Amino acid sequence: MYVVAILFALPVYGLVVLTINLIYPGQGLAAEQLKVIDNPLIWMAMFICVLVAVWVLRWLASEPEALGFCFDEDQQRLTFTQCRPARTPTVQSVPYSDILRITPCKMTTFGFICHFAVCFVGADGKRATRELPIYLTEQETQFHADWLRRSIGERMQEVSDLDK
Repeated sequence: MYVVAILFALPVYGLVVLTINLIYPGQGLAAEQLKVIDNPLIWMAMFICVLVAVWVLRWLASEPEALGFCFDEDQQRLTFTQCRPARTPTVQSVPYSDILRITPCKMTTFGFICHFAVCFVGADGKRATRELPIYLTEQETQFHADWLRRSIGERMQEVSDLDK
C-alpha cells in the first residue's frame, strides 16, 4: 500500500499546485512550483504514476490463485492452498456437499494440457470458483474425472474445451 501512496504523491502535488494557481493566480506560489504546471514531462510522469498505482491496486484486489489441492475421499473434503498477491498462503477446506460442480477444462482443441475448475459455496455463502493447478493429459484428466464422478456424482462435468 505504501507503493500506491508514493505513486499517487506526484499527481496529488501537481493537482494541488494547479488548483492553487487557478484559485489564486500569481499569488502564493514560487516560480519553481509554477514550472511544474508548464513542464509536459511532469504531466506525463503524473499520468504514468496514476496508471501504475491503479494497476497495483487491481493486482492487490485480484482473485486468489490455488497453489495445490487434495481430494480426500475418506473425509469427503476438497482441501486446497490458495494465495492472493502480496499475502501469505491460506488453506481452505470444502466439504463435498458444498461443491456445486467440477469441470475438467482443456485449454485448446489441439493442446493436451487440462486443469479442473471447481465451483463451490464458500464460507460466506457466496459462490466461488477456483482453477486447480493440475496439468494432465486429456486421458489422465478423463481418468481423474471418472474417479471423482464416483465420489460426487452428476456434479462432475464432462471435459470442457475452452477453445470452442
